[in-house]
Amino acid sequence: MLVEGDKSLLGEKLAVILNSSQSKTPCGNDSWVARTAAAARRIIDSGFVMITSTGIVTWELLVHLAAATSGRQVILCPVTGEGLEKELFDITVADFGLDPNKCAMLFVGSPLRGRSPKKNWPGRDGQAVAMAQKIYPISIRPGGRLDTMIKSNADSGKIDDRFHIEYAPAVYRPTHYDISGIKLDVENWDFITHWTKTRHGPWPGETRSAFYGRLLASDNRYPNSAFDTLINIVRERKIRASSDKIRDSFPAIGFSECPPIDILKMLRWCPRRVNWNFEPYGIAVKRPVAEKMGAKPVIYGIDEDYRKFSESAKPFFQNRGGKAVDWRGEREWRHIGDFDFNQVPDDKIMFYVWRRIEADYLRKLTSCPVMSFEGD
Repeated sequence: MLVEGDKSLLGEKLAVILNSSQSKTPCGNDSWVARTAAAARRIIDSGFVMITSTGIVTWELLVHLAAATSGRQVILCPVTGEGLEKELFDITVADFGLDPNKCAMLFVGSPLRGRSPKKNWPGRDGQAVAMAQKIYPISIRPGGRLDTMIKSNADSGKIDDRFHIEYAPAVYRPTHYDISGIKLDVENWDFITHWTKTRHGPWPGETRSAFYGRLLASDNRYPNSAFDTLINIVRERKIRASSDKIRDSFPAIGFSECPPIDILKMLRWCPRRVNWNFEPYGIAVKRPVAEKMGAKPVIYGIDEDYRKFSESAKPFFQNRGGKAVDWRGEREWRHIGDFDFNQVPDDKIMFYVWRRIEADYLRKLTSCPVMSFEGD
């Protein structure tokens, strides 16, 4: 059994909070969030060590709650670590702002190579239930895996139902963006635009400690919406690079050369990702300025072409797609690394938002032009 951190915590009284899968865009006032926070306080105040984990919001929230209340925790890592146990522990400590003297990381999964981390989650959940002397069910899907585990422990004396609530399945109702009436004057368009979307989890460069702290304080609004993401860009005066969906994990930022009215026609909801491909919130930068700062158009091709690219050109490769989707219509550009626009004149940048009220708010934060698709 591989353990990093304070191994003595494994010999203490252990308690776990259980939640079935919840919405990917939770808010601080969600019942399961509030009850989970209350249960965490109960565990810490009772002198128990909390069992936590990573990989999904219902588990990661526990890591943050234990740290925020100066509690002790055993973090179940659902992979073996494959020789990187110390590095994974240090990364988790830094990301969640943990006191390394108040936590231990127990590696309970099987090797990650060739498999999704999700494959290890059932084993992780079973290990948590088996280790705990006290189990607090919160929002549990009837008939689900956790429900079965809880029922199998019904006579063990472990179950404490005081924080339990009825399970409410996550219902995703995407915002309706009606683009039929939009008219924009984009004659002589000479910008490239980075479009934002709702971010499931921390923004690039944001710690999980900061993200979960903002989530708990978010009341009835998910804190990393597309508009919030744009606000964060304005405040930082920086677009942070991400390696998401970039081959070989190059940190990059995507832009589109298309005028807004053209790119909005490509807006679509992606059920598998439970998100939009992008949303009508963006920062447009004059193309010559962006090019001077290192932005370049991507090179569309097929997978076989990628091997022929030089290392410096590989970050700009994009599969052109097939019959179902032809990505060339996006006319994508990329910038490698963060795009810091502190040195860019305000008249070379323009912001786009969906609603007038959002434009009014953003104008208080920037002297750059702000356009609303609702009009002014």
